[in-house]
Amino acid sequence: MSNNFDHFSEEDLNELTERFFKMKTNGDKVYFDVDEYEGLIDHFFDLEDAENIEIALNLALEQHPNNYEFLLKKAQLFALHGNDEKGLKLLDELSSLGTDSDYFMVRGSILSNLQKYREAIEEYTKALSQGQDLEEVYTNIAFEYENLEQYDKAIEFLTKVLVINPENEAAINEVGICFEMSNQSHIAVNFFNLFLDKHPYSRSGWFNLAISYNSLEKNKKAIESYEFSLAIDENQASALFNIANIYAGMGQHTQAIKYYKETLTKESPDALTYYYLGESYEKLDDFDKALNAYEDSYDLNSNFHESILGMARCYYSIGDERKAFQHIDKAIDLKEPFPLFWSIRSLKLEEHGFFKLAKALVLRLIKKNPKESIYYINLAVLLRSHTRVHSVQVLNDALLLFTDNTNRADLLYIKGLYQIQDHKIKWGIKNFEKAILLDRDEFINPLIQAELSNISNDELTALIKKYKL
Repeated sequence: MSNNFDHFSEEDLNELTERFFKMKTNGDKVYFDVDEYEGLIDHFFDLEDAENIEIALNLALEQHPNNYEFLLKKAQLFALHGNDEKGLKLLDELSSLGTDSDYFMVRGSILSNLQKYREAIEEYTKALSQGQDLEEVYTNIAFEYENLEQYDKAIEFLTKVLVINPENEAAINEVGICFEMSNQSHIAVNFFNLFLDKHPYSRSGWFNLAISYNSLEKNKKAIESYEFSLAIDENQASALFNIANIYAGMGQHTQAIKYYKETLTKESPDALTYYYLGESYEKLDDFDKALNAYEDSYDLNSNFHESILGMARCYYSIGDERKAFQHIDKAIDLKEPFPLFWSIRSLKLEEHGFFKLAKALVLRLIKKNPKESIYYINLAVLLRSHTRVHSVQVLNDALLLFTDNTNRADLLYIKGLYQIQDHKIKWGIKNFEKAILLDRDEFINPLIQAELSNISNDELTALIKKYKL
């Protein structure tokens, strides 16, 4: 929506806000006309200053009661405070007056907040016929289609935005996101190449073309596109970081290090960048520099588990097991809101040749969290590639410890899957069905789904269909 403070010069707006804050401080009653209040309120909305929006709005309605514009702003304020139902109720009361584009835009915004996306689209569409800024309306409609996961429709409206304003970087980035979310990277490449034919100096166009190439694993093309984006604006830390990640993924760690270091010159120090820098040094067996990078990462974020585990790997690689295990202990002492990540970390350690560290990590987690079945499952998953018999034994031992349905169900799901893999189909199906009967909701546990993806068995498929999972 248009902001009324645009009609005020910067000098006038400064004078207005100065009068307002003086009134607020002194408790004086100062008269502002309707335009002045609208300018103040729009200014505070632009700053997302809810406290002063409310003060100015209450004073405005006190001096100019029943003013339609102020009531419309009040509905917006309700939405800003999360009181969307109240905002919608007020708009319903104003419906006989609400025939302007601002009314439809506010209503659309509130309906969107209430997750009524199709109704929001209807309101925004009404605003189109009232002369509302097309760029804003098309953008809002596109966002609603994104919320509905109708990405082709979202792209259709974002394309309309770019016809109006090809320099709208937010719209360019949203188009890229829509192509990524709908797995249409091939189409994205064509889209952005055509866009760049017309607008070759669009840094966001090149950046999103690079992302699309990267999704297609066309690494050389992706790097070239990032470089074009950097030629337009060299201060894009994210482009440098992404180039570094591509080189790291290709095993070209010397090049990756160069770009990680350059990334650090373009943004404030970042724990993640230092961590990846450390990983590249580690891959080159330059453990001293790797340790320095991991320590820098840890100094910036002492709750970053990965940097501590990176140090553990380095100490283990140079033969200092005492320090390696000390760092593992330090890592597991940190709070982890997503225990599933420990399974990922232990499997990554094992994948890179640190099975002894991985096993020690999970055993320490079990010792620290004896009442959490997920860590017993982590151990079973870790051991499965070495000896599935041992994995099943871990699960059997855990089943003796747990009596509640959810924990037992998790253990039985995994045990059943491993028994099926060991060709003990009858027992595996029996245990998997027991798990379903104990807690069918745990079927969607990511650990169980990951293990399930490794198995193809007709009886298991029939069992899952039987329970409509």
